[in-house]
Amino acid sequence: MRNDKISLRIKMYRVFRLSFISLVTLLLVSSCTYPFRESATPHRSSLEKPISATFRLVKHAMGETLVPVSAQKIVALDPFLAEHALALGVKLVGAPQKNLLELQPCDDQCLNIKDIGWRPTNIERIAALKPDLILGSTIDNKETYELLSHIAPTVLYKYSFEEWKDTFIQTANALSKTELAEMVLAKYNARLTQFKAKMGNRLQKTVVSFLSPRPEIMVVFTKKSFSGLILKEAGVARPTSQMSDKEATPGKGGNIAYNLSRELLEDVDGDVLFVSPTSTANTTSQKVLQKLRSEPLWSKLKVVQQGKVYLVRDYWICCGSIAANRVLDDLFKYLLNE
Repeated sequence: MRNDKISLRIKMYRVFRLSFISLVTLLLVSSCTYPFRESATPHRSSLEKPISATFRLVKHAMGETLVPVSAQKIVALDPFLAEHALALGVKLVGAPQKNLLELQPCDDQCLNIKDIGWRPTNIERIAALKPDLILGSTIDNKETYELLSHIAPTVLYKYSFEEWKDTFIQTANALSKTELAEMVLAKYNARLTQFKAKMGNRLQKTVVSFLSPRPEIMVVFTKKSFSGLILKEAGVARPTSQMSDKEATPGKGGNIAYNLSRELLEDVDGDVLFVSPTSTANTTSQKVLQKLRSEPLWSKLKVVQQGKVYLVRDYWICCGSIAANRVLDDLFKYLLNE
């Protein structure tokens, strides 16, 4: 009996010793490998500070994410995020091709950008590009954020037309280009000041209107739209119909636009009328323009009779500093003949 007790104690000691050694080994391995695992997935939002000088913590709409300080393979999920990156001189490996042509001149930045689609975004194409940073908005990518974060560090921003400058600065922060973004905005503000100075007394006397005809409807954008905010900054007058906060057209995301009935076409009259039929080149747009010009009230508009109708493109509708400067280009060209 005594021998049995001794034997049992020896066995228990061995089991305890083996368990203790295993536990210590596990702790040692974990302490050695934890930083490595975290550096392999630096986009985990649970981390509170960078693990090395090559990553920095960025706050965004979905939390906090460690992003590479010098990201080389960047994907933009949305047209306006692509625009923000391009405005900062960043070359993208992937972005929606939609609207890129609207932002010409795009120079060599637009070369070799792979189309990842938009609404829906093609996740497989993004993964194939092996990006080291993904930029996007919460509008279309909130549901796929976790999936995207497994591909690369992902930051998502909220977007509104009224806050496009703030989003631009936030995006620049993720790209380590905040100072450059501030310079871009300073140059934009300087152009606004220059435009207003050159317009002088004509500024508040010049009514600038904007209409976007579509195949089945005509859309009027209010003072809260992207171009509406720029025109407000430029100091020009607007038609009464575009100064109101009418109920938004479904899907527009706010009180920025509404459908205009053809019987009220005179509401868009002014001293200058900018018209964006989505594109000035494709066949559909030409048919839209032809239909607009055939409207009974069209030829009766004062702005039409004076030949002050000018075709522009979708940069009047959205979204960042490049588009804003393109709108200013049109104001300088058509209001100041520059």
